[in-house]
Amino acid sequence: MKYCYFLLGVFGIMLASVSAAWATHIRAGEIIAERISTQTLTYKITVVGYTDTRSTVVFGPGEIDFGDGRTEVLNTESDFNVTESLGDNIEKNIFVITHTYQGPGNYTIRFMEFNRNANTLNMDQSVDTPFYIETMISIDPFLGVNNSPILTIAPVDNGAVNQTYIHNPGAYDPDGDSLAYVLDVPKQAFQREVNNYRSPASGEFSFTRQDGTTPPFLELDPVTGDLIWDAPGIAGQYNVAFRIEEWRRVAGEWVRIGYVLRDMQIIIENTDNRRPELIMPEDICVEAGTNITEIFQGMDPDGDPIMIEVFGDPIEITSSPASYSPESVFQPSPGVIGFEWQTICNHVRARNYQVRVRIRDQPDSGPSLVDIQTWNITVVAPPPVPYTIEQQQGRSAELEWDPYVCSNAADTMQVWRRINSDPYEPDSCETGIREGYQLVGTTNMEAVNFKDTNEGMGLSPGNTYCYRLVAAFPFPRSGESYVSEEICITVDVDVPIITNVSVETTDAEAGEMLVRWTPPYDIDTELYPGPYSYELIRNQGFMGQSNTTSLVTTTDTVFTDTDLNTENLVYNYKVILISEGEKIDTSSIASSVRVDPTIINEAIELNWSFNVPWNNEIASFPHLVYRNRTDPEANDTENFTLIAEVDVTQNGFVFLDDGSHNGIPLDTEKEYCYYIVTNGNYNLDILSYPLANNSQVVCARPDDDRLPCPPVLTYEGPECEAFLADKPCNFSDFYHDLSWEPDFSGECDTELNGYRIYFSETGEEGTFNVVSNVSVINTATRIEGLLELKGCYYITAIDRSGNESEPSNIVCIDNCPNYELPNVFTPDGDNVNETFQAFDNPYEKCPRFVEAVEINIYNRWGVQVHQYNSSLAPENDIYINWDGRDTEGNALPAGTYYYEATVRFNVLDESLRQRKLKGTIQILK
Repeated sequence: MKYCYFLLGVFGIMLASVSAAWATHIRAGEIIAERISTQTLTYKITVVGYTDTRSTVVFGPGEIDFGDGRTEVLNTESDFNVTESLGDNIEKNIFVITHTYQGPGNYTIRFMEFNRNANTLNMDQSVDTPFYIETMISIDPFLGVNNSPILTIAPVDNGAVNQTYIHNPGAYDPDGDSLAYVLDVPKQAFQREVNNYRSPASGEFSFTRQDGTTPPFLELDPVTGDLIWDAPGIAGQYNVAFRIEEWRRVAGEWVRIGYVLRDMQIIIENTDNRRPELIMPEDICVEAGTNITEIFQGMDPDGDPIMIEVFGDPIEITSSPASYSPESVFQPSPGVIGFEWQTICNHVRARNYQVRVRIRDQPDSGPSLVDIQTWNITVVAPPPVPYTIEQQQGRSAELEWDPYVCSNAADTMQVWRRINSDPYEPDSCETGIREGYQLVGTTNMEAVNFKDTNEGMGLSPGNTYCYRLVAAFPFPRSGESYVSEEICITVDVDVPIITNVSVETTDAEAGEMLVRWTPPYDIDTELYPGPYSYELIRNQGFMGQSNTTSLVTTTDTVFTDTDLNTENLVYNYKVILISEGEKIDTSSIASSVRVDPTIINEAIELNWSFNVPWNNEIASFPHLVYRNRTDPEANDTENFTLIAEVDVTQNGFVFLDDGSHNGIPLDTEKEYCYYIVTNGNYNLDILSYPLANNSQVVCARPDDDRLPCPPVLTYEGPECEAFLADKPCNFSDFYHDLSWEPDFSGECDTELNGYRIYFSETGEEGTFNVVSNVSVINTATRIEGLLELKGCYYITAIDRSGNESEPSNIVCIDNCPNYELPNVFTPDGDNVNETFQAFDNPYEKCPRFVEAVEINIYNRWGVQVHQYNSSLAPENDIYINWDGRDTEGNALPAGTYYYEATVRFNVLDESLRQRKLKGTIQILK
């Protein structure tokens, strides 16, 4: 009871702040929030309302809630307001108010005023329905400055019966954030939809599309923001709403950081007038600094005068904005306007610029009709210009470039490297680097040089290293430049270079490795005249200094290393150059080749690895796969035959042997043995190529019939009550976070390829279906787009052969049902608390997961005065909405009444599926 009296008090205060006689005047509107200080959290908040000039009521007595617990009456506290006539009985009203937030957070700014204008067809009683809009902003020091999107095209447009209607808000984001557009429903209060809203494209108002096909539709393009209704069927006034959401990439993930809810009005008329048409240019991509000149053409099929206007961020930006002419004037049809934009470095960003071109006609009679099209411009930064590259001490490379022309706008310079040249030219709108390059460093924009030391190990002698530069631009605009031309350097061979580390014999004890190297061809003979000798050092592993062994000091350049475990271990080698007894320098490290098989049912996959200083990725030197022909124990090379030549530049260091090379399937009862020959080169003409090196011999049998063990599944959230604590009553966008741990115990197959997730609404046996296939690299996932939380899961593991494990444990999540009724209402004609209805605010009292409601209401003598069954009501309205009248339609007197209700819930728990409610209702007048 106290809660209900509190609500009545709040509504009484609100009513006291508005005109005593409510009138019908508000058509559309939105709220824009702009941060005006980088030192404080002060925002300029602009409330824009579009009103019907046929009403005498002035816009602006509504209340604005800043989302932090503070409110103001707009027309008395605003900094200033502006009123502008748009014609056609439409007036634009702008109120501006500043507000300072006390700290970071997500704030929903709300504005509500009485009332909408009359005769909106797709809602009930618009004349008595409050107008409500909201905007959400995120204030977060890790996000930087955040302003809401700005809408430049008015939200009141005319359309014609049986003709396609199009609207675009002309939105742009001053921070360069990405925008997305989502249909919503007009509201009459916070999280409360207008009464009985119906889509304008429903069969009540639309019958066919413009071309006569069915069904009609109302769609909002999530990327361009084009709202298209194809096609109105009944003349009249309609309202729709949509959100313009802003998204920013944070730590590699897209995060929604705000939105603007626009409530707009569409006026459809019967007319013979036809929509004008635009002729648009192709989308373009230009380098910053380009002066863009273009024309937009339009015509009217009826020959009426036309006006072509341009909207969007190129027009609105403050630095070197675009312009067009003639501006905002009607001209004979066909007509044309000229567009010009001098782009600059500050215009570079990852997103394209969307130029909205709007054409409207000027008929002798009837409504003016509109067409809107979008032209996309991508502004790309110019490429950096490398200047020179030189080899430095320690076999490093010093790269220099010209001062970057867009250094005032860019953030960092990226330095990319690859072995050997790839002289590609980027496509017209291709930014950044292509695959095949390694990022070796970044600098700030003041730097014009970079030293590549290869992480302190030095570059490999005899190799050619080619570099490209890319300028990266700061968040949130982001964006990258065109890639620079390549600049290359071949590292001097002033030390020995290893050419071979080849497994000659595979054995756990008596294995052999052949190691070859070259003399130091480019050594300074005056400084180091020789004679030269070489110390060969061996370590275990692909690199590093594990179990270091000095094998030999020799004047030769070849050595066979014996008594090795080549069956199980990888070895790496380096050569120390000695001149006149002094150790001069050391070669780069080179390892042996290791091949590992993965057993797949009736197939074997081979993967090979190495760490060598030469280039093993050359299309003209494929890697060779050999397989034994007869006895797997006979592992000499004469017993093997070549079965594949692998282009590792396309396929990587992997080969699947499924018998397709000769059309003979692999026998699951037979063991197959393999070795790989890698082929590569240095960029030196004095050597013979390819540099061929053998892996060890490895054997496997393609009989994978072991099943993986089932993983252990866990539900991570969200928890129902906590998740819904700040969600509206009609919220229906849920997700499930799942995680799992694979089980590699026992005899289970450990070579996994992925997981399958099964879902059931009830958890009953036989009702589970696959809802997601997850990569083996993941042990968690999110199932999104759910209408409720209720449901059950299990997960299975899939191995490389496609074998599926038994189901895991079953995890079930249930809905959290709720239904609460007030104990007082006031059906006295003041449009506040007029009906007895289930709570829809605050959130903790929202109806949740209600399937149906039955209620009987009695007077104090036990006579039934009202009964209601939502299952029999249109659209199963579970709110009841009793107006205080008896079964004969007579208004009941003030007093106490009693109810008995049965509520059915959508839950898994049988004990929660039905609840009986009893209580009293106080009618106050």
